[in-house]
Amino acid sequence: MFDYIRGKVTNKKVDYVTLDVNGIGYKIHISLNTFDKVKESEVRLYIHNYVREDAFILYGFYDENEREFFEKLLSVSGVGAKLAIAILSTFNVKDLKHMILNEDINLLIKVPGLGVKKGKKLILDIKDKLPVNFTLEDGFENLDSIRVSELEENIYLALESLGYSSKDIDKFVEREKIKDYKNIEEAIKDILKKFKVKNNLFSNIRGGLWKKRDILYLKHW
Repeated sequence: MFDYIRGKVTNKKVDYVTLDVNGIGYKIHISLNTFDKVKESEVRLYIHNYVREDAFILYGFYDENEREFFEKLLSVSGVGAKLAIAILSTFNVKDLKHMILNEDINLLIKVPGLGVKKGKKLILDIKDKLPVNFTLEDGFENLDSIRVSELEENIYLALESLGYSSKDIDKFVEREKIKDYKNIEEAIKDILKKFKVKNNLFSNIRGGLWKKRDILYLKHW
């Protein structure tokens, strides 16, 4: 069994890297967090040996904390290696610990494939296993980026519901500015000013082209 593997990076994909060690290539599956940290031509990855009757798969992590949390996730019934990697690809370890201690199920279930039932079980099973020296005061590392992503998604959904295409929205939504909006209503108002179509929207309403829910939505403007 391997504790870590150090080698030359000969192939790097979003879900795995190949490390060459003395002419032998090891395919090692990774999270997106590890992917972002692998920048050197030679790297050491801490290994989890995933052994099953029909498979022997290597999972690698840039630091031991991520590997340790990966193994905690595997201890939860219903959480396999692929879902554990998806969790660690969506959030970093520090943010995950914060969410679990805070029992923030709504944020946690943004992980693809992790539903409410399984998310609650994950929180219940892991919360008591977290170190006592980790507190809520440590805070999120990526709270701003998470908030921006949520607001950006809601902006696109709102504008698409009003008939705009993703291509049109792309022209006027500036990701750098999203963080300055206080809420979705402020964002939509500002972006619609750029579209310069407010009068056209109300003309469509008078012409009966809009559904009732669209009219109610426009009342917020």
